[in-house]
Amino acid sequence: FDAIWISPITAQIESETKWGVAWHGYWQENIYALNSHFGTANDLRAFIKAAHDLDIWVMLDVVANHMGPNINDTAQYIPFNQDIHYHQPLCYITDYSNQTQVELCTVGDPDVPLPDLNTEHPFVVNALNQWIENITQEYSFDAIRIDTFRHIRKEFWTNFTAASRVYSVGEVATSETDYVGSYQNYTDGMLQFPLFFVLNQVFRDQGRQSIRELKKQVELNEQYFKDTTLCGVFLDNHDQQRFLNHTITETLIRNALTFLMFNDGIPIVYYGTEQGFEGNPEDTYGYTDPWNREPLWTSNYSQSHPIYQFIKQLNSLRAVLKAKYPGYFTTHQQTVYLDDSTYIYYKNPVTIVISNGEFDTPKRVNITVNMINSIDFFTNKKITDQQLIVNSWAPMIIIPENMINSAKSLSCTTVLFLLFVVLVHAENQTQDYKTG
Repeated sequence: FDAIWISPITAQIESETKWGVAWHGYWQENIYALNSHFGTANDLRAFIKAAHDLDIWVMLDVVANHMGPNINDTAQYIPFNQDIHYHQPLCYITDYSNQTQVELCTVGDPDVPLPDLNTEHPFVVNALNQWIENITQEYSFDAIRIDTFRHIRKEFWTNFTAASRVYSVGEVATSETDYVGSYQNYTDGMLQFPLFFVLNQVFRDQGRQSIRELKKQVELNEQYFKDTTLCGVFLDNHDQQRFLNHTITETLIRNALTFLMFNDGIPIVYYGTEQGFEGNPEDTYGYTDPWNREPLWTSNYSQSHPIYQFIKQLNSLRAVLKAKYPGYFTTHQQTVYLDDSTYIYYKNPVTIVISNGEFDTPKRVNITVNMINSIDFFTNKKITDQQLIVNSWAPMIIIPENMINSAKSLSCTTVLFLLFVVLVHAENQTQDYKTG
């Protein structure tokens, strides 16, 4: 992996709430101090240096929208210790289609209200811009992931992201493609929530949709996002149900991961997926948190789990593409075949075959892409003509034959997982900043 996405590092409220304590990092009390439960400033510098020594970049999760729960006394917050630093009066979001509510009301609830920063106030704006510049430069972060991105007016983000001087990716957690895509005009990339929702419908054990929906979403992304190659693509994360909670069929998992790692965006793998973590085993309460944020150490960091090994295999091929075909990461995928259960697309120099259903006999598919002197990355089967034989469920990655030895030799390289909360995989982009 080339990058790690870590939790927010600011000092948090220490009191316990109805939702528990602030171990996750999203209830900050002092933006100028570090969360002592994570370690010291020297610990953080050592961690980032160790990552950089391995050519691994570090992306910091940041919160600019709100502080930790407490509406009775703003004096405790640093530096936002006056009532005028927050939107008044306190209100709660009851209608997410109402943009005024979304931007001016709290993302909390009456039990745990999260004071909503007044990001129209000059002091708040200047303090946040100066803070993000200082923290990225002081600790040499390579990127930032911005929490609750749609809950602040769009214009605020222009100077904030510029001040960070690193790659930035925003979170807008909704399935509306045009709405989410519009926010990419104010940051480098967006988390691909519209694609996330479709992936979880297309690759699920029960009640899954036609794979045509996936291709349709890819087209919508191209229409509404400024640059899909700079957006983060994921199957699950710390706020959503784990992918393996509803998908345990190995072949579906392999297909989903193949698409994740070989699509137009930056693949994000949430820690624990490689260990088969399923989150809330019964989904009895309809909750994802804290079942989807379980500690990784219970897995003993196994490197033999089948999903770990499969991700490692996919990463080995991405490493070859990075070394020999850097243009791959800015090339957009082109559909070459589609039916209800099979999606084949070309992303120079590879052809990817994805399936989400079973069929009685292998499909013979004629492909217009030149595949002579190519080979299936998974099976080592050579392609001798323009016809692919697609077997039920099985993903395929057709690559130039001269790539196979390089990819296989790299497959023995250990996949490194370092974490606080989330892991992200990124590649070089043709920008003058690092991509996380």
